[in-house]
Amino acid sequence: MPIRSGLFLLGASLCSLNAAAFTEPQGHAKLPITFFPETKVNVVVEQQGNTIIAKLPKGKTQQLGEMPDVPEGSQSIDGLLLQADFNFDGYGDVAVLEGVGYGGVNLFYRLHLWNKSQGKFQEYKEPISNPTLTPETKTLSTAQRSGPRWYSTDYRFNKGKPYVWSEGSMVGTDGDLYFVKIYDAAGKMLTKVIADTQDSSDVTVKTPAATRKITVDKAALYDKPDAKTKTNMYLIKGDKVTLLDHRESDDGVEWFLVRFDGKKRVEKWVEWSALSQ
Repeated sequence: MPIRSGLFLLGASLCSLNAAAFTEPQGHAKLPITFFPETKVNVVVEQQGNTIIAKLPKGKTQQLGEMPDVPEGSQSIDGLLLQADFNFDGYGDVAVLEGVGYGGVNLFYRLHLWNKSQGKFQEYKEPISNPTLTPETKTLSTAQRSGPRWYSTDYRFNKGKPYVWSEGSMVGTDGDLYFVKIYDAAGKMLTKVIADTQDSSDVTVKTPAATRKITVDKAALYDKPDAKTKTNMYLIKGDKVTLLDHRESDDGVEWFLVRFDGKKRVEKWVEWSALSQ
């Protein structure tokens, strides 16, 4: 089971092999709750009909969302509302549950960041799923499952505003490879790498590309991730290759661009079936 990007949630509880590296936002199963986003500033979040309302200082109110529909058969949800300093600016923020998927495995939240100058919350435009926080790197990590795979997005912050730091997707079928793209604050991709990891949030710009060995007697090489581009070249069982890129075709076949250093360097595509155990 992958760590963090392979989260299995019991409500908002996370099972992980590396829990010390990150923290969970405080979850609340019922409303109302009272907290202090900053010193001497009291906010009450409560339910009014089907609407979730924040009672702000000076008698003001702010709508934070609607009560979510929880599919029948989902596990109990302990995190109707999450409370933490999500953007590491020293002020308390909240995330309100707005959707449930995969029988309670995927919990989708609407993030509201406290704006001190305005005295209210500022809603983040994109929903986040299964959030965890890594204070050491000031990273907000999210993950969701689709079919057998986990997908992750990590956010970092520029002047308190979130931006996508990395996007990861589980590849292959063994659960220990992630294809990760890392960006700067302007959205420019710094690098992409297929990493040998169970936690895509561990991947950085310095993470080396994963290697694998050919597991079939004879693995055909292709010019493109397309069966029609088969070449006359091949690798044999035991040949060690570096994984450079990944594609998945419409029919579900996974392709990897590999580098093989023999008498000469070769970079071609192979099917995942030539690399899997």
